[in-house]
Amino acid sequence: MESELGLFYAGVHRTDIPERTDLGNLPQYNSEANKRKLYGEQGGNCAGCITHFEPRHLEVDYIIARRKGGTDHIGNLQLLCGSYNRIKGDRGTEYLRVKLQLL
Repeated sequence: MESELGLFYAGVHRTDIPERTDLGNLPQYNSEANKRKLYGEQGGNCAGCITHFEPRHLEVDYIIARRKGGTDHIGNLQLLCGSYNRIKGDRGTEYLRVKLQLL
């Protein structure tokens, strides 16, 4: 663009964080519909300890944390038991995997 506009090119500098608009209306991440779908996909197992639990003992959590750019899309959600969800905290799943290797 600079070669076409010459001296008049000021560039584009965004100061805001762009929001995704291609996902449409998503249900709240911890909705019952998301929990049922994830429970079926994961076979009722915690994504951290791979232990089978009843649905009431599993919590919907993000794979990539929202503060790191994760979305409420079902592809970015997982079910964790309460214990592993506390270990992971508000960090990404990669932190949980590294932490589990150290234990």
